[in-house]
Formats: sequence, structure tokens, C-alpha cells
Amino acid sequence: MHDIRLIRENPEAFDAGLARRGLEPLSAQIVAADASLRALQTEIQGSLARRNEASKLIGQAMAQGDKDKAEALKAEVADLKTALPAKEDAEREQLAALQDILAAIPNIPLADVPAGEDEEGNVEIARWGTPRTFDFAPQEHADFAPALGLDFETAAKMSGARFAFLKGQMARLERAIGQ
Repeated sequence: MHDIRLIRENPEAFDAGLARRGLEPLSAQIVAADASLRALQTEIQGSLARRNEASKLIGQAMAQGDKDKAEALKAEVADLKTALPAKEDAEREQLAALQDILAAIPNIPLADVPAGEDEEGNVEIARWGTPRTFDFAPQEHADFAPALGLDFETAAKMSGARFAFLKGQMARLERAIGQ
């Protein structure tokens, strides 16, 4: 997830990075959502501070015998206590919305990454060794593995992609290697 502070401090660089990924600028939307959240958080902190201050003043008013002032302060504290949960719920919702926005944005490429629409835009920087050549057509493991005892379909239904069940002789071989 992106750091909101970095977006806040340099929105132009963030939007330039998004443009390199082929995305529309989002910094204005993110900064506006962040400003709204921060304003609400400041308001909540101010309400909490006022509630604490009024609570102290209630004790002082009672000690001085000023019951009217104490009752007015008690009413103010009660109003603050009833208003705070709604503000805190709004804060949680705004924070979740902002985090959802930030989590959905892909990473910004480094400056030295060449720009390109797809994998055809990749640039080969270095090559080590020589690629293998075969006297037969290589196959993907998913093509011949089911005949050997790897079950991709059932595993995908249970736990998602990139998982396989071992069956029959393949399971025995795995167990024998493990022992």
C-alpha cells in the first residue's frame, strides 16, 4: 500500500508514476479524502479535549457551589458523549475507504524502469548463459502432470491457484522422498 504522506508531499511525482503505468492521476482524490479524514480526526480530538476539560470544570463548579454552571457543563459533556460515537464511526468509514483506494493502486515503477504498454516494451539489460535447445517440443507441467498423479482442478477448488494434490504413485513418491 502507498504511503499517504509521500502522496501528500509530492502529488505530481505520484501522478507521473501512475501515468507511466497507464493510469489516470489520482493524487487529488487521495489528498482530498485524506484531508477530510484528518479534519474529522481533528474534530474528534477537539471534542475529546473539550469533554475532558468540561469534566474537570464540573468538579470545580461543584466545589464552588455553582450548581447552574455544573449542570450546564454536565449537559455539554452528555452532548459530546452522544455525538462522539457517530463521529468515530464516520472516521472508521473514511479511513477504510482511503485504505481501499490506496490498496487498489499498483506500485509506482522506479525511474530507471523503461516505459512500455506491455511485455513487448521490456528492455533486455543483460543475459547470462545461453538458452537451452531441445530436440523435442517442451511441454508445460500442467499438460502431462495429471497423468502422473497431480490434480490441479480439485486443489484449485479447495485452496485456490498455485496448489496441487498428489495422488497415487506421485503421493507415494513424495512420501518416500520425505522419509
